[in-house]
Amino acid sequence: MNNRRPSWLSLCPAEPFRIFFPLGTLLGVSGVSLWPLFFTGMHKFYPGFMHARLMIHGFLAAFVIGFLGTAMPRLLSAPALRAREVWTLVVLHMTVAGLHIAHKDFAGDALFVVELVIFAALLISRVRRRAELPPPGFVFVGLGYLSGLIGTSLWLAGTQGWVSGSAMLLGGLWLNQGFSLLLILGVGSFLIPRFLGLPDLVPMAEERVASPAWRKRATFSLVLGVVFLGSYWLEAAYAEIKSAAILRGCVALAYVLVMVPIHRTPKPGKTVPLAVNLAMLALLVGLIFPLFWPGQRVAGLHVIFIGGFSLVTFTVATRVVLGHSGNEAMFDTRLPSLRIVAFLIIASTVMRAWADFLAETRPTGMNWAAYVWMIAATIWAVFILPKVRIADEGGDASCKSARIRKGTQ
Repeated sequence: MNNRRPSWLSLCPAEPFRIFFPLGTLLGVSGVSLWPLFFTGMHKFYPGFMHARLMIHGFLAAFVIGFLGTAMPRLLSAPALRAREVWTLVVLHMTVAGLHIAHKDFAGDALFVVELVIFAALLISRVRRRAELPPPGFVFVGLGYLSGLIGTSLWLAGTQGWVSGSAMLLGGLWLNQGFSLLLILGVGSFLIPRFLGLPDLVPMAEERVASPAWRKRATFSLVLGVVFLGSYWLEAAYAEIKSAAILRGCVALAYVLVMVPIHRTPKPGKTVPLAVNLAMLALLVGLIFPLFWPGQRVAGLHVIFIGGFSLVTFTVATRVVLGHSGNEAMFDTRLPSLRIVAFLIIASTVMRAWADFLAETRPTGMNWAAYVWMIAATIWAVFILPKVRIADEGGDASCKSARIRKGTQ
């Protein structure tokens, strides 16, 4: 009998998170490190654009591809991604990051569009061969994906003078904000009830044909998602920043209350639910930030990016890694490493936002925020990330279809 463990590389095609989570972590640290390198004089160029691209195209997109590439085929009861498909995506992702680091921004953005199109084609091919429908909240995932694809395309067209300045600005808003926000809220509607130990609040469709309940939830998500994306058009075309913030805040709050129950109190001692709630709270605070401090829009965006995006990314990734490495028992523990990571990310959020209110010490505040975030990412990489090398035949139940889950209960 062969008891030899499968190699890490052999596990990556069926479960792409095993390669994309480490890659995303590395790119995230690289993107954040640009600020200390700039303020200490090691980099002579202002890193604002490169930082944004490495964090969106590199860090967040890697975790999105890793999670969706693993979860979507299971949710649909469809075939997993194949080796050549996954390694093609890995090469594309690394090349996109490399082009941005080399200051080849147009080429990097264009190749990112290619990467998104290829990944979308792979997922659509699984949808066509599905045995089940995805959760209705994944309508937000689809809209978020489209906002990233169309947003990058509009930005590229704007750099060539093919579209108006407002259209280019809209593209930037959709890429930098709508892309990640809608993806996180959409995935959260499926995962967060499981993190909180609650029964499914969103009905699952166990067949190819949608039920009336599924259609109702999906329509609700579609309407809110379209309004959410429309708020960025309001901001880009008419500079109605406050009106857009009110609209986005209302949409996000309505979606969270109905689809993502953060108002439910998690059981004491569990770190994953606590971290998820903190991240969702940061998202909501960041969205309404312009209502109270309209002159500090960048500070509000960093509340969303750091406290919201990065914290929920590391938390969901922790759940996926532990669930796919035979460490499900750790879900019910305090997870000291994740607790420290959550504390440091919230501290980094406060430092970065506060730095914009103190012009004289802004570089120092940005530096400290960057150092603290990198420490958090390093702790996560040391204590959680190595488990991507461990195989588990059972896998994470949160990434399995309803039919599979019921068959194992």
